[in-house]
Amino acid sequence: MENLALLEKLSFERIAGSKEEYRAAMIIKEEIEKMGLNATLEPFEIEFPEEVTATFEITAPQNQSFEVTGVGMAGVTKGLEAPFYYGQDLDEISLSQMKGKIVLFNGALRYDSYKKIIQAGAVGFITFNGSVYDTEIEVEDRYLRPKLQELGKIPGVTMSIHDAQTLVRLNPTTVRLTVNAKESTRTSHNLVVTLPGDIEDEIICFSGHYDSVRHSKGVYDNATGALAVLDFLKYFSQKKPKRTLKFLWLGTEERGLIGATQYVKAHQETIDQYKLNINLDMLGVVLGKDIACVTGEEAITHYIDFVAKELNFAIKTSTGVYPSDSTPFADGGVPAITFARGAVVGGAQIHSKKDVIDFISVESFNQTVEFIQAFASRVIEAEVCPIPSTMPKKMLEELDDYLLRKIAE
Repeated sequence: MENLALLEKLSFERIAGSKEEYRAAMIIKEEIEKMGLNATLEPFEIEFPEEVTATFEITAPQNQSFEVTGVGMAGVTKGLEAPFYYGQDLDEISLSQMKGKIVLFNGALRYDSYKKIIQAGAVGFITFNGSVYDTEIEVEDRYLRPKLQELGKIPGVTMSIHDAQTLVRLNPTTVRLTVNAKESTRTSHNLVVTLPGDIEDEIICFSGHYDSVRHSKGVYDNATGALAVLDFLKYFSQKKPKRTLKFLWLGTEERGLIGATQYVKAHQETIDQYKLNINLDMLGVVLGKDIACVTGEEAITHYIDFVAKELNFAIKTSTGVYPSDSTPFADGGVPAITFARGAVVGGAQIHSKKDVIDFISVESFNQTVEFIQAFASRVIEAEVCPIPSTMPKKMLEELDDYLLRKIAE
């Protein structure tokens, strides 16, 4: 990356399946065509909550209203009034007192939390976001992912942490919420470029998502990763590679890795030819550290470490399931690596309006990209592919856990 101009050009909200996400895809496609290359758009459908509106108020012993957003793809109600209960961290004692109540609880809207309140008999729920130190908070638009929907739908709202704190201080006896919403289908897109190699049936693919969450320009997460894939395309298109290369800009990552999942599903006939997925998710922060998470054999981490020592590049490697687009590839049997540059505590933030260009530098971005290019070049040009194709039992078990296939009854 020569400067921050293209990153600035992509610095706008790019929600899954929106006109803005498509606009971002067209910006990337235009850059590809400037290289004299062709890109293919692969559309896919996603379910999306539309026109979600909600209200929340204390009804006794006093009346007070709060600003909230409705949780999409969950329950709807024209008016649900019930006793209020603060369930804290959903411990056993708290769960025993939730039946028939509208429950406020700590933490994100995760599968385990939602399952607990459903089984406890809650009739509605309240989540919150932000920091008590924030002077202004954009209340998040949250939604139930498909696995949570399978547990049953009850209405829910999200409020700021400041309002959650006020609500608990007031300790109301009853509260009332309304949630109205529609469910629709949107079209998102994956953008694909192929560089045929001398070994046509061995494929190395680079990937990065280009969508963002609401209220975020998505610079760090993940316009940086999308631009890294462009840099790799420019670098590796200078000569014919030994192995076939795929360059993927994936849509709808922020709503559950859907773009990558759809890509793997659409390319099942050739997925066994994919020898490695190199995924880029969040690069370029000035203050941070480079990491590489391998979903595959531990030997791959050693390979990265060897190259890092050779090139005097500091990076922390590990094995595991990373919450990014590498996971659907690994689940499809393709060894996968997510490279990232994690921000320091108190540094650059994601999934909020704070994700802006101020914390990114060209120098930091290029140092990471150049190392990944060097690593990838060794894999691409090797006479025999050095990446083990097997997926360890431990990784398969972690994938099952992450993808909620081993759900305890």
